Amino acid sequence: MPEPAVQPKEMGELGRLAGVFWEPKPVFQSLAARPRFWAPLIILTALSLCYILAFTKVVGWDQMIRSQIESNPRLEQMSAEQRERAVEQGMKFGVPMGFAGAVLGPTAIYLTVAGVLLVCFNLLGGAGLRYPQAFSITCYSFLPTAVSTCLALVVMFLKNPEDFDIRNPLPLNAGAFLDPNSTAKWLHRLASSVDLFSIWVMLLLAVGFSAAAKRMTFGRALGLVLLPWALMVLLKCGWAAAFG
Repeated sequence: MPEPAVQPKEMGELGRLAGVFWEPKPVFQSLAARPRFWAPLIILTALSLCYILAFTKVVGWDQMIRSQIESNPRLEQMSAEQRERAVEQGMKFGVPMGFAGAVLGPTAIYLTVAGVLLVCFNLLGGAGLRYPQAFSITCYSFLPTAVSTCLALVVMFLKNPEDFDIRNPLPLNAGAFLDPNSTAKWLHRLASSVDLFSIWVMLLLAVGFSAAAKRMTFGRALGLVLLPWALMVLLKCGWAAAFG
């Protein structure tokens, strides 16, 4: 007689949240059996909103928009009056978009990532997964970004507001050590795409999908995770090379 399948151990919410950092495989096995996502989704969305609120108070949107205008060679010839109008227009549309992105952005990102990976794993890997499983694994895999957000908040309060870059707040990738004004745009995008937390998230995604999928090794799962990420980076670099 075949041996009965081993059922994953039931875990509490705190156990899952902590286990992602210390022992992720049992967490993802539990999520594959009983998908759930509210806890990481709420935590990451709340941190995203706190980050934008702090940025608004400490750095200011006008400072960021002025910095973008000054770093854009196409806008160097603008007069002082034109720049002020550009800043006003940027404030008018940028601030609402920033807050909307902070509230809705995490959910939109995780929904998209889960959908793309579900297609990759089911079509290319024969994983036989369902979307709730993929979405739960994705939400928990992005929990390390909570650490990066907290570190970015610390840097924001310690650093001179004029030197803070909301697009690359932590020097954890090669792009942080390149001059964005003198480095080719595509090269800067490429260097900025590989950072510690992105690698951490992708490794967790590979652990999660390999734990949930049927007969899926970690190496194969990592390859299926890296495939759409590499395509996205290639598109970003191509866009930067074409339009700067």
